[in-house]
Amino acid sequence: MAKGRIASKELKRDPLMEQYLTTSSWVKSRTRPLITGLTIVAVITAAVLLFWLISSRRSRAAADSLGEAFKVAEATVANPVPPVVNGYAFTTEDEKSRKAYEAFNKTAVDYPSYYGEVARFYAATYQLKFDAPAAEATLKDLAQKESTIGAQARLALAQRYEGTGRLDEAMATYQNLLKQPGDLAPLFVRYNIARVLEAQGKTKEAADAYFEVAKDGKSVGVGSAAMTKLSALDPSRLEQLPPPEATNPLAGLR
Repeated sequence: MAKGRIASKELKRDPLMEQYLTTSSWVKSRTRPLITGLTIVAVITAAVLLFWLISSRRSRAAADSLGEAFKVAEATVANPVPPVVNGYAFTTEDEKSRKAYEAFNKTAVDYPSYYGEVARFYAATYQLKFDAPAAEATLKDLAQKESTIGAQARLALAQRYEGTGRLDEAMATYQNLLKQPGDLAPLFVRYNIARVLEAQGKTKEAADAYFEVAKDGKSVGVGSAAMTKLSALDPSRLEQLPPPEATNPLAGLR
């Protein structure tokens, strides 16, 4: 054997060459699963990003749609119609109510996951003016929900019943509202109950209810309204109300 030359058998047994061949085999056996895994990760990332972009766009579009509906609801009613910039104007309240209903209903239909309940509620309040049965059906459905809109729907229904002389239905709805007032002040609901009792001719019960409202809310607007009602039904009860709390001029000073 010539000096410096390595026999082929020895080359095949070279540890470095054997390590290289082993590593190459390991990498080749795992390249396809690795590429597949990276591809899956890339697809999932792209899908999440796409969903976020679409969701953001729909959220903005939903807010714009609801904002446009409120512009219709706040439109001027005049005849002749005055010049309007960035808004709406109508010649009659009926025309405005119908257009407001259409705008809110469109938001509810197009974006139910964003402002569906809010838009349905406002659509119903305007629909009451030209299609009361359909509007009441919507409000009844919303009134079943334990949410701020659910409470507002119960209030709207009770006021609707009260305004149309269905006093028993109004009373039942107000009492239900008192159990689940949402963001509404219970004192306000109690005042409305007293008002229905008065409309039903239950003078003593109404006076008792007004008295309790006046006692608990003497310093607020609804309390003052209750005192006015009480002065007409049973003025002697006014003397039984507790005196207003004296104001301490040093309160808050330490």
